[in-house]
Amino acid sequence: MELVFENFDDTINQILFVAAIVSIVIGIFRDGFPGGLIEGTSILISLGIIIVVNSGNNWVAERRLADLVNLSEKQEVAVYRGSTDTITIDSTLLVVGDLIHFESGMKVPSDMIMVDGQDVTCNEGELTGEPDFCEKTATDHNNWNQGTMSCMLAKSLVASGFGKAIIVSVGPNTVAGVITEKT
Repeated sequence: MELVFENFDDTINQILFVAAIVSIVIGIFRDGFPGGLIEGTSILISLGIIIVVNSGNNWVAERRLADLVNLSEKQEVAVYRGSTDTITIDSTLLVVGDLIHFESGMKVPSDMIMVDGQDVTCNEGELTGEPDFCEKTATDHNNWNQGTMSCMLAKSLVASGFGKAIIVSVGPNTVAGVITEKT
């Protein structure tokens, strides 16, 4: 119904609707009941066709956009599960504790802590709004309590480097998921 009512935001459709009502009223006064409806009814039929076609086109466009958004959110991730070789899975199948391989140009699929890596920087602009690159260092026994230098947040972009990280939260439990649910 929302797609149908959107058509009445268009000034032309509003004018056509008013013209149809005026034509029906004038036609009934001038030609009587059955004959006076012809012109106004034909305008209403034309308006109905316009509304059906526009609503159908808008519905198809919204479905296509939703499909594109879903497709853009899909991401394949290399995961170490039970061996030293990686397997490739969809990022929606990640679980807490998975060890993944990441590299430059990939979106961070979940909140994770970097345990090994080289020259890693992340762009967290999608979360913070600031396009600055954050340098990341691997967590080890010397720096494990020195802040968030090894935390990689979901939806941020790995701008440079490569490495391995352990998943610490997935889906709506990530920082990005919490932000999304609050908006």
